[in-house]
Amino acid sequence: MNDLTRYRLLAEASLPPAAKLLYSYLLDLAGGRNGTVWLSSRRLASEVGLSTSAIRRNLHRLEQSGLIHRTSRYSEEGIRLTNKITLL
Repeated sequence: MNDLTRYRLLAEASLPPAAKLLYSYLLDLAGGRNGTVWLSSRRLASEVGLSTSAIRRNLHRLEQSGLIHRTSRYSEEGIRLTNKITLL
């Protein structure tokens, strides 16, 4: 996805600036739409510069807007693993 396409997509989305920043960062990591990212909220927070609660809140907003899909993952022992975030 080129920058102009991304700017148009984000300009049309009725999301707060923090959600747009997070989505743009996820697009870069995933290599564009239909890509997948495997990151925890804590790591996203440190890389983007937002709090973990802000990351969770904005991931929820992005999911509700139909821009991403999150899949929670667990080990066989029931230990929570990093989230799988798929960009739609």
